[in-house]
Amino acid sequence: MVLHLSVHLFPLPMSHRVVTLLLVGGSFLSVMSSCHHDKEKDGSPTPCQGLKANPLTFQLLEYSGTPTPDTTYNDQTVSFIGPGAPYTAYEWLVGPTTKRTTQKFVLVFGANTVGNIPVRLIAHRPLNTACFPHDTGVDTLMRVLTLVPSLPERNPRAPIYGKFQGALRSAPRDTFTVRIYQGKNYFYPTDPTAPPTDYVSNLPRGCTRPYIDNYLGWYGVHFDGLGCTSFGGTGYIFGRDSLRLSFRTKPAPIPDEANEVFLGKRVR
Repeated sequence: MVLHLSVHLFPLPMSHRVVTLLLVGGSFLSVMSSCHHDKEKDGSPTPCQGLKANPLTFQLLEYSGTPTPDTTYNDQTVSFIGPGAPYTAYEWLVGPTTKRTTQKFVLVFGANTVGNIPVRLIAHRPLNTACFPHDTGVDTLMRVLTLVPSLPERNPRAPIYGKFQGALRSAPRDTFTVRIYQGKNYFYPTDPTAPPTDYVSNLPRGCTRPYIDNYLGWYGVHFDGLGCTSFGGTGYIFGRDSLRLSFRTKPAPIPDEANEVFLGKRVR
């Protein structure tokens, strides 16, 4: 029999210290001691509130410049981007031997590279022993990048394919559906040997001429100006089934600068 007991150590008003004990076989075992110091006496936040002992993160970008959490096609470049301040030094290990010491870099993965590739980042920052007494100033993060074959054609099961219902940021109540899909070859639709074409359709709403000059990643897409707007854009999947597309509907002083955003949810 295991009993959970919370014992308050007095006086409570100063530290609110709670010790949790387990009664196992007649013996008390102390398993956790917690101090609630989230706020100063006047109710204001403390300098340590909300901080993490290991806040390290990094990004992986597909060739299209769109983020991927874990998977992308091979036969392309992938960007590795570490965090900025407070980090000051970086030690990357991609696969068993590839090492880098810069905040960000690009690697080229060939058509013969497939499967899981471990990615490790060790990053250095100033010590924060005021909040974390045992802090070393060194954080480590491990992730796995999975490369899937891109040839002879894109895998139609990639998350970027599908129907997404949503609206433009400029008209949030005017909902419509954008579709990203594989279809017959645009130029040779009757040739069964021609590779399929990737389409982005109904962007903006009512567009009957889909984008056909697209580069698709596993989670992202880059489309050029051959649709109804005559301008291109980029998009990516986030939060499992949400799509964000940034594109232009009119000329911009900066090339590829987006002036419109579509936000949608996958329609199942």
